[in-house]
Amino acid sequence: MIKLKCKGEELMKISTEYRRGILFIRPLGRIDDNEFLNKVNEIIDWFGIKYIVLNISNLDYISLSSIKYITNYNNEILKKKKHLLICDSRLRMNRLFNIIPNISNELEAFSLI
Repeated sequence: MIKLKCKGEELMKISTEYRRGILFIRPLGRIDDNEFLNKVNEIIDWFGIKYIVLNISNLDYISLSSIKYITNYNNEILKKKKHLLICDSRLRMNRLFNIIPNISNELEAFSLI
């Protein structure tokens, strides 16, 4: 579990799990800046992971700048021959991430690889 803090206050927790070639990233709390994705990028590059599922179902908030950063980040991922999927079981943000493949639960990811 990775914890991100700002001025001593915990902003979010990130749990990760690697199964059958897929890295599942599950942020909890708020994404207000790009520090979250910088941490994710470190993890992906370090392990040489090709498939990433970003599960946003348990987010309380995600800023518009973070949404833009994620969509731009997807372009970078594709250049590295990697794949990003957005998992949102509550289907709140599917339209915002219309250029990134969406799944409604993590199990769907196994059928896509």
